[in-house]
Amino acid sequence: MMKRNKILIGCFALSLFTHFALLVLFQRYSLWFSAPAATHLHTDWLSFMDKKERDEILQAAFEPVEEELLEVLSVEPQEETVLALPTHSKEKMDINKPLLFQNTFSFALDEALIRPPLLPTFTIPSGPSLHLLDHLPKDLIVPAFKKDPLKTFLPFPTQSGLCLSKTPPPVPVETEKTQVFHSAVLRFHLTESPEVAKPPKMIPLPDLPKLPTLDELETSSFSDSFDADLVFLPKSEGDGYFFALTLVPGPNLALPRLRQHITFLLDRSNSVQQNRLNATKLALQKAFDFLEKEDTFNMIAFDSKMEKMSPNPLTCTPQSFAVGEEFLDKILLGSFFSTADLHHPLLQIVPKKVEKDEVHTTILISNGESLSKKGAARSLLYDWTRYNAGKVSLFILGMNDPNTCIFETLTALNRGKVFTSHSYRGLKRKLSKLLKTIHNPVAKNMVCHAISKSPQAKVTLFPQGMQTPCLYLEQPYVILGETDSLDDFILFVQGRLKGRWLNIKKTISFLNAKKGSKALRQELALQKAYHLCEQFVLDLDPNHLVEAEALVKPFDLEVIFR
Repeated sequence: MMKRNKILIGCFALSLFTHFALLVLFQRYSLWFSAPAATHLHTDWLSFMDKKERDEILQAAFEPVEEELLEVLSVEPQEETVLALPTHSKEKMDINKPLLFQNTFSFALDEALIRPPLLPTFTIPSGPSLHLLDHLPKDLIVPAFKKDPLKTFLPFPTQSGLCLSKTPPPVPVETEKTQVFHSAVLRFHLTESPEVAKPPKMIPLPDLPKLPTLDELETSSFSDSFDADLVFLPKSEGDGYFFALTLVPGPNLALPRLRQHITFLLDRSNSVQQNRLNATKLALQKAFDFLEKEDTFNMIAFDSKMEKMSPNPLTCTPQSFAVGEEFLDKILLGSFFSTADLHHPLLQIVPKKVEKDEVHTTILISNGESLSKKGAARSLLYDWTRYNAGKVSLFILGMNDPNTCIFETLTALNRGKVFTSHSYRGLKRKLSKLLKTIHNPVAKNMVCHAISKSPQAKVTLFPQGMQTPCLYLEQPYVILGETDSLDDFILFVQGRLKGRWLNIKKTISFLNAKKGSKALRQELALQKAYHLCEQFVLDLDPNHLVEAEALVKPFDLEVIFR
C-alpha cells in the first residue's frame, strides 16, 4: 500500500513539473510558435518579409530616433510638395531586392511613424477690439421700445339661471329611422337606427338639516321684555372699568311661576332672648299671607335640639296655616346653657332631588352667635355650601348681629341675600319684604355670559356658578362685571323656566351709561372674593382665601375669610 502511494505522489509531481515547464516555454517563446495568417492574396514581398530575421524586424520597429532627425523636423514649415508614389510596373520584380526597407519617399519612413508633420501657423496682429455697432450708421440703430405686459382678463362670476332639481330631464323619444343606402363605393349601408344615449342617473340630493325653531327647542326669547341700565367706573389701579348692569323686566311681562318650597328655620337658643323670639313668631304668622296655594312650607325650631312642624312640607291652605300657628305658640326659649346648632337643621332642609319646575328656599332667622366658636364658621361656609351645591337658595333675617359678615358670605355662596332689621318691630316688615321679593320665582339655574365686539377686549361677569340667584318676577336682576375697554358687548342670559328655557340677548353700549360711585368698587371686590371662596369650596386651595382677603382689605371690611 505504501508503495502505491509513493508511485501516485511521484506521478503527480512529474505532471506538475511538466505543466510548469510548458507554461514557461510558451511564455518566453510564444512568438516562434505563432504561424502567419493565411491570406487569399499571394504577394512576393510578404514572402520575402517572412524570410527576414525576426531580430531585424523588431530592431527596425523599436529603433530610437536620432537627435539630428528631430532637429530637421523642428524647422519652420515649408510648402507642401507633391510626393510621387510608386506604381506597379509590368516588369518582373526582383526577389533578391529588399523591397520592404526601400524608401521611395523624400524622407525617412521611421520619421513619419514617430512624429506627424507640423502644419503652418500664423498670428493675428494685436490691437483694439472691434465693435461692430461703432461702424454702423446711427440711422440703422433703432431703440427697442418697452412692451407693456399682457393684461389678463379675469371674468367676474355671473349669476346663472341653472338650478339643481330632483326630477330628471325629459328623455327624447326615439323615433323610427328609415334605411339609408350609401353608394356602391362604400359597399355597405345602415340598416339599424343609431342608439340613443341613455340619460345619466340623477344623484339624489341629501335632505339638508332643518334648523329647529325656538318652540322645538322649548326655548322662549325675552330679549325685548327687559331694559338694561348700565353704570361704570374706571379702575383705581391699572387699565379697565367696573360696571353694574341691571335688567329691569317690563310691566307687561307675563311668565309662568315656578312652584316654591319654603322652609323657615327659627333660632330659639337662649342668646336670642325672649323679646326677639316673640317678635320673630309674630313675623312668621304674618308671613303666611304671602304664600301661594301651589307652594309648600315647613318650620323648624332649633337650639341644641331640633323640632319640626311636620315631617313633610304642607300645602299653603288655611288648615296648614292653623297648624303653623299652633306650632309657633309651643315654641319656648331655650335653657341658659342651650346653644344654637346651625349645621343640623341646614343639613335637613337640602333635598335629595330637585324637580325641573320647582325651587327650594330657606329663610333662617338667627343671631349667629354660635358661629363665634373656632372652626364653626369655616365648617358652615364651606362644608354646607359644598353639600348644598346650589339646590337651596338661602336667605337670612338678622338684626345687626356681630357675625353678619359671615351670614353675607354664606348667602352669597348659596344664591341668597341677608335682610337686616334695626329693631324688633322691624322684623315683621323685613320678613314681609323678603317674601314679596321672592314671591314669584320664574327662572332658576341662571347663566350669564358676555362677548365683546372688540377682539382684544375681555369681559368678566359676576356672580358665577352656584352664586347666580334665581330670576323673580317684577324684580330687577343685577349683574356686575369688569372689562378692558368701553367697547360694546353682547350679553347672553339663560335660565330654566316652567317647561321651557329662558333666552335673553342684548347689545350693551357704554354711550349712554352713567358713572358709578365708590360703592361699585366695593361691591365688585366682594363678588370677586365670593368667587374665590367658591373656588376654595371646589379645590380646597387655601391660596384662594388669601387672595380673597386681600381684595376686601382696602375697603376696611371685616375679615370674613378665616
